[in-house]
Amino acid sequence: MMLKGMLNKKMAAACALMAGVAFAPAAMADLYFGANAGAMMIDGASYDDPVNAGVLIGKEWGVVAGDIGVQAEFTTTINDGTYIGFPPPYVHDVTIDTLALYGVFRTAGPIYLIAKAGVLHEEVEVGPASADDTGLAAGVGVGFSIGVAQLELEYTQIEEDVGYLSVGVRF
Repeated sequence: MMLKGMLNKKMAAACALMAGVAFAPAAMADLYFGANAGAMMIDGASYDDPVNAGVLIGKEWGVVAGDIGVQAEFTTTINDGTYIGFPPPYVHDVTIDTLALYGVFRTAGPIYLIAKAGVLHEEVEVGPASADDTGLAAGVGVGFSIGVAQLELEYTQIEEDVGYLSVGVRF
């Protein structure tokens, strides 16, 4: 619980910084926000994947082939996964919370490709044990514009053994 409190404080600071960008008049036209949800896919037969939901906010600049930008993203577990230890029946809840800052590129067009890379901080809890780590993360995806909203399907490699497959909406 203490880890979640620290992560929430970090997220609040990141959101406050991005909100400051939002109120700059020149920045408002290219500011976006969104939400996503999906499975934190953990490698290993002993795991049942947790389901996370996230929020994101970013700013982008148009270039010839699409848009480049910066994006802050926070995800938290909304449905715990499980870990079956040895010997059974040792079953533990699994949660993963993340806070990331990415550089993002989206191609032009109503159907577009997404590439992102950046720094990610994760906090993992498996039963009574917990750990946190900061490292590089990268992702790819595809999006579809429907007026003021964009639907996006993404896969982000959180760490060597964890990937986040998400569906999201961006405004």
